[in-house]
Amino acid sequence: MSAAPVRWRERYALARRALRQVFGIPDFERYCEHMRERHPGAPRLSEREFHALAIDRRYGASKPRCC
Repeated sequence: MSAAPVRWRERYALARRALRQVFGIPDFERYCEHMRERHPGAPRLSEREFHALAIDRRYGASKPRCC
């Protein structure tokens, strides 16, 4: 009976991750997993730096954009 809450949490986490991808919301947890798996020795951004970079990539005027 204790397995049911675990499955519910896992489903909730998967749904949350999917919705973030659909709406283009940056996912810090996914970034951390990627860095651990693909770049284990590389330094990671803090959560604050990660979100600042994501906002700059999306809305920043640092690069000329066509749209």
